[in-house]
Amino acid sequence: MKYSTLSFCIFAALYGASADAAASDTSSTTIEKIEVLGHKLTTQNHDVAASVSALTKEQIARQQAADLNQILKTLPNVEFSGSVTPLSGQPAIRGLYGERVHISVDNVKRKIDSDGSQNIAQINSLGINPDQLKQIQVLRGADSLTVGSGAIGGSIRLVTKSAADYLQDNQGLGASVSVTHLSVADANDVNVSIFHLNDHSDTVLSFGQVKYSDIDVVADEHTDEEDDIQRISKIKNESKRQNVALKNTWYINDHHSLTSKVDYSKTESIDQPYAQRMDLAIAYPTLAEDYKNDYLEGMVNYTYQADNDLIDLDVQAFFSRKTYDEITKGFIERGSNKINYDSAKTGESKRHGLRVANLSTFTGKVKHKLAIEAQYEAESFDQQQWDDNPANLSTYYGDSDASNWSISIIDQSQWWQDKLLLTGGVRFDHYSRSSDHFTGYQDNDDSALSGELGVTIKAAEHLNLYAKTAQAFRAPSLQELYKKDEWRCHIGGKICFSEPQPDLQAEESQNYEIGFGLNWQNLHYAENLSIKVMYFDTEVDNYIDNVPFMYYIDANGTKQLGSPGPEPSNGIPVATHRDYSAKNIGKLFSHGVEIEAHYSFAALDMYLGYASMNMDVEGVPNFYLGTIDYQSQPYSEAPADKLTWNSNYQLNENINVGLQLLHYRAQQRLDDAMLERGFGTKTYTVYNLNAKYQGTGGLSNFSARLGVDNLTDKRYLRAPASEANDPAELGRNIKMTVRYQF
Repeated sequence: MKYSTLSFCIFAALYGASADAAASDTSSTTIEKIEVLGHKLTTQNHDVAASVSALTKEQIARQQAADLNQILKTLPNVEFSGSVTPLSGQPAIRGLYGERVHISVDNVKRKIDSDGSQNIAQINSLGINPDQLKQIQVLRGADSLTVGSGAIGGSIRLVTKSAADYLQDNQGLGASVSVTHLSVADANDVNVSIFHLNDHSDTVLSFGQVKYSDIDVVADEHTDEEDDIQRISKIKNESKRQNVALKNTWYINDHHSLTSKVDYSKTESIDQPYAQRMDLAIAYPTLAEDYKNDYLEGMVNYTYQADNDLIDLDVQAFFSRKTYDEITKGFIERGSNKINYDSAKTGESKRHGLRVANLSTFTGKVKHKLAIEAQYEAESFDQQQWDDNPANLSTYYGDSDASNWSISIIDQSQWWQDKLLLTGGVRFDHYSRSSDHFTGYQDNDDSALSGELGVTIKAAEHLNLYAKTAQAFRAPSLQELYKKDEWRCHIGGKICFSEPQPDLQAEESQNYEIGFGLNWQNLHYAENLSIKVMYFDTEVDNYIDNVPFMYYIDANGTKQLGSPGPEPSNGIPVATHRDYSAKNIGKLFSHGVEIEAHYSFAALDMYLGYASMNMDVEGVPNFYLGTIDYQSQPYSEAPADKLTWNSNYQLNENINVGLQLLHYRAQQRLDDAMLERGFGTKTYTVYNLNAKYQGTGGLSNFSARLGVDNLTDKRYLRAPASEANDPAELGRNIKMTVRYQF
């Protein structure tokens, strides 16, 4: 465990300092303007020394999306990794994804299990229904202070609707029904919510189902006739997600309340291309895969707010269970032979935990708010796989267990007549990992101390200056630590293998951000005009990846780096083995700028977002040479520069219209080997339209939306590209939604 100077300085400052703190109102009427910094520590976005985006329930609804990724990619430096097909992608922030992004729903973590650089589930295992959401908050950059392991890339916090949101704080019983049709996949998304609000309780019961058929993509009619992938106009797909959730809050009295929630989702994609790769779908049309995920989560949260300002206590317990099923079916014809690929992989992950947190408010001549939080979490994972002969049962990840416990202290204060805002804290985490299957390998135990200090200076009436330093870490996952397999490679008769890596070190990052913000209210030409510009610089040590290492076995039986062959290269013997185990490959560097601007005046509302960043890495195996490159080089996962522009205009009392533009700059900042193989991307722009009709009078509970994505129906390649010719955007998608609230 490393104890940095920053951590000790912050801890000393928190221990001895008293300051004047101001927190924004957290009522339901203002939550859309509030950014969460820790346990009930809040402030407005304009005063946060960090790069944060927040989407309201109206902005979420405008997207008419049944998939969370389609909503998130409209934000600066937020993309998705994985296939373009629905329910397949995973969120990525600043080029990082998987367990490097912390995702929570109503303050309960939704974990994405990842194996080095790839997720173990080919379809989205989050199981989130966007129709249930009233707020999405994305914090870019290190966030371990508030969430612990992970969040090197950032955090995504989702808040679901309550009965008060549907009923606008009016007591009563009601129901909401919405149906959305998406033409790009002939999909129907149906959602039903029943809600009840009185003095003693707030209850919401929600149901949702979305079903997709084959996915329309845009064929490149000008490509060579031999380029089968770019000439594809439809991707085979049959997928669906079903959701049911019950959320209830009991207001026992003025001091005590109890919130419970049960959330279940079932996701499946049938007859997908093998490994979701279009080139394999064309080469082996008789081969396909089915993916299935089930997710069950239960949560209970007790809140005690005392008459004094020193006690605002939360005690939360949760349990979750997630299953993974991957079924391969079909065969490959080689000459007169048929090679059967029928096989199945199943996995199950269980998590449970307890969180105790208290917020104290100190008043008097000096004021500040102090949040103290303790957490415990335990996880188990098991996996099995077999081929067409069920007797050939084997394990890849095996059975394994993990535990984590932590304690954090966060302080929020104001100084110098509210001209200086400080948010700082320290967090101690201890984690333990062990394998029940690969018993010959030792456990992985370690600790981490994370610190963060954010400073906002109100330099002038409309000008804020920001500075922030933050640490984050990510403990190795069970799947990275414990996996073992050996198989015949498809190239030159080599042996491919994976083996447990119990000595993996946690990834550790140091993040620095500086910036400024401008904000005006109630001008003659603007009711609101705000601009926030942030520059960030991040270094990640011990970065974990599972890029292949090429080996041969020397005369002493020791593994040595080798060349791919077929002939020795520069005196290096040809490798006989290829290792796909997760490894600490070195350092990852990234830096860039993010800009967000909001403007509203009368009936017009506009948003502008921009992000540009570079990523470099040291110590990466060179797949093509069989060596390790210790010099700095561009990292292939870096996203392209992106500009987002949203504009909405209220034509009259009933109709709102909008235009959205997503502009991606060419991404050619890759190493020469990647560029030679066509992984660079070109500049492109996606245009989306949306319109809403809101009924009045007798139709006040009725609304209808119409949207068109990819208006020009063009083919685009997203950076980072998984393959040089895969489609990155769906074809033109006409969306229609009707909603009625009883």
